[in-house]
Amino acid sequence: MPVVRKTAYNTFMAANDVFRIGKFELTNRLFVGTGKYSSYETMQQALDASGCQVVTVAVRRERLVDKQGRSLLDFLDLNRYIILPNTAGCFSADDAIRVAMLGRDLLEKQNNKGAGWVEAGSARR
Repeated sequence: MPVVRKTAYNTFMAANDVFRIGKFELTNRLFVGTGKYSSYETMQQALDASGCQVVTVAVRRERLVDKQGRSLLDFLDLNRYIILPNTAGCFSADDAIRVAMLGRDLLEKQNNKGAGWVEAGSARR
């Protein structure tokens, strides 16, 4: 189970409610994405402050390495968060399947529990 930051919300939810998805038991129902932040550092701070346990990553849209040679995965605590790869930005079902498989493979190599998950979005036209 990922490490959960202690917040008043998490303390309340842990005592009162558990959200189950398959073999996962979550005490925070907030899923937070990695896009739209001005920097990886800002993203890290936002994820930490949210107390989330699940972080979504748009595999197709994410650059493997940014202009400074840094990877998004270097800024995500893979022991703390369950990473949920998503298919945002895909143009067809075949593209979405390819991207989902890529996300799974990347997370399996990182031993992240989210390797068996995928968030499927609608195909763009």
